[in-house]
Amino acid sequence: MHEPTPQPLMPRLLWGVMGFAVLDVYLNVPTFVQLPPVAWLGLYAAFFPLAHAVGRLTGAGGLGPLGLALHRGWGRNLLWGFVFCAFFWALKYAVLWALGSFQIEGLRPSGDIVTLALQAALAMFLSSATDDVLVRGYLFRHLSGRLSAGALVALTTLVYVLNHVWYVHLTLESSLYLGLMGVMFALALARTGSLWLSIGLHWGGNVVYRFYDGFDAQGGVLRRVMLPEVSWHEGVKLGVTALALAALFLLFRFTARSEREGPLSAPG
Repeated sequence: MHEPTPQPLMPRLLWGVMGFAVLDVYLNVPTFVQLPPVAWLGLYAAFFPLAHAVGRLTGAGGLGPLGLALHRGWGRNLLWGFVFCAFFWALKYAVLWALGSFQIEGLRPSGDIVTLALQAALAMFLSSATDDVLVRGYLFRHLSGRLSAGALVALTTLVYVLNHVWYVHLTLESSLYLGLMGVMFALALARTGSLWLSIGLHWGGNVVYRFYDGFDAQGGVLRRVMLPEVSWHEGVKLGVTALALAALFLLFRFTARSEREGPLSAPG
């Protein structure tokens, strides 16, 4: 009696690469096409059924195996991640202000602040979650069992940094900054077995960034006057981000690990 022949490795990896390329190009449509806010939100929301379909077609499974299974404690992970990174990103901007990076002239009108808060909360959740599903959930799921956890953390961090070339001019400083964040998000997945902590971290940092900088150069919550930038400003950003990465290991004590099939499980 003959045993079933396993699916060849190369065709499976090729399908995985093609699926990643489709999802990546889809997410970056707004980089090349100016979309109104409602269309932008719709495009990002539609990513999830598309990722579900691509995941199943490429053998990785749907959104659950890609990291979005609602396991016990998923909401706690999401909340802790949000609060954690929101705190450190607020600390970063507070240190920059204290050291003379910018001056504060006041607050925007309350109506503008409410609108910005709602826009930041929804848009940054979608932006963070879609990126985590693509860069971490999808790659971990396809490559678990073939690469070690450390190699997956390194690979997804590299992909995360390089994927910013769509809309960011990468310098040594910006690459190091993105690399630290990429390691933080990947370790969150490796520790918990799902994407909820990583999404929370990503979401919290992005929301505070939007509170600081706003959307489309319209400014954030504060009316700021930027002062001449000096070289050590980038050092502050890197230092606070490195501090957050170190503190992440303390946060792990309060998080839940998924008992469901997910990105750390090799697909069948």
